[in-house]
Amino acid sequence: MKDIYSEIFKLLSSETPAALVTIIQVIGSSPRGMGARYLVPEDSPTIGTIGGGCLEAKVWQEALDCIERGTSSLLSFTLDDETMAGSGLICGGTVTLLVEPLEPSDKFQLPIYKRITEMQELGTRGTLATILPSKDAEVLPAGSKILFGKAGEKLGYLKGGAVIEDRIRKWCEENLLKEARLQPFKTNGRTIEFLLEPILQNPTLYIFGAGHIAQALSPLGKMADFRVVIIDDRPMFADPERFPEVDEVLVAPFEMVFDSLVINPQSYVVIVTRGHLHDEEVLEQAIQTDAGYIGMIGSRRKIAILYEGLLKKGVRKKLLDRVRAPIGLDIHSETPSEIAISIIAQLVKVRAETSNGKMQLPSMK
Repeated sequence: MKDIYSEIFKLLSSETPAALVTIIQVIGSSPRGMGARYLVPEDSPTIGTIGGGCLEAKVWQEALDCIERGTSSLLSFTLDDETMAGSGLICGGTVTLLVEPLEPSDKFQLPIYKRITEMQELGTRGTLATILPSKDAEVLPAGSKILFGKAGEKLGYLKGGAVIEDRIRKWCEENLLKEARLQPFKTNGRTIEFLLEPILQNPTLYIFGAGHIAQALSPLGKMADFRVVIIDDRPMFADPERFPEVDEVLVAPFEMVFDSLVINPQSYVVIVTRGHLHDEEVLEQAIQTDAGYIGMIGSRRKIAILYEGLLKKGVRKKLLDRVRAPIGLDIHSETPSEIAISIIAQLVKVRAETSNGKMQLPSMK
């Protein structure tokens, strides 16, 4: 799936009118959760999804009207068969949507979205604050967005002025935002609701080994919104032409490549090299990092042998306990394609559990 922020920047740069639809509240069951986005350019295909073609069909016209008006609106839908005109979408929940115009003429929007794309590339955290239309007003106030960086720097301004900006900045500094949320702030005797969205780099999927499984896994990784890096010590295999969809292909010795990689809790390490020796070289380095996920392919016998060798070398068992091995969910996979599906399913599961705070990674101490 294309990154919405970078697509917004492209549209604004090309002076293409568009509207951005964001789910800002979910009550009950819904196909997509808080923060899901749907980008509607005026004269080109839509990007992203808020869950279900029937819902998007209803929102699409409002998005075009939003472009024409130049003002934002809030929409609410109950996802039952009666409301959705016999479409079969019967989740039963209620979703509230913010529909806002993206205006190339707005002197703040283009710099804000440009900076967001830069922050994602650099792996720099930030928060985008958007003031919501109030219940007694139909229009979004001018100067409605502000972007806060990790160190408190800001880009843009809010109509409420420096006082409300400072309150939001302090709140962001005190709260580690992992997903979009609504947050009220009081100013001038009234409460204003804001949509706060964390700016995070897409998690990076490091695939060690450029064989059949890597070829099957890399496009799935991109579809699941991972930044994908292929690593192999063989130029013939680590060839960008074999992996046209990935972000980076590295040719490097496995025993040396970690020195050039940025491994953090947003990193997912998949070990599918061509043999036990290389798997062990990668694994021994990977378990010393803060990677949020480490998985290694192999039979249980192979894994037991590798673990025994590492334990004899003084590696702590607690570090090996972090490893998902055999890699992937157990779906009785055999072919490279089936194995890739089992791996990406496990990656998505771990990512969701981590972002929702359901899983605590073992301490590296």
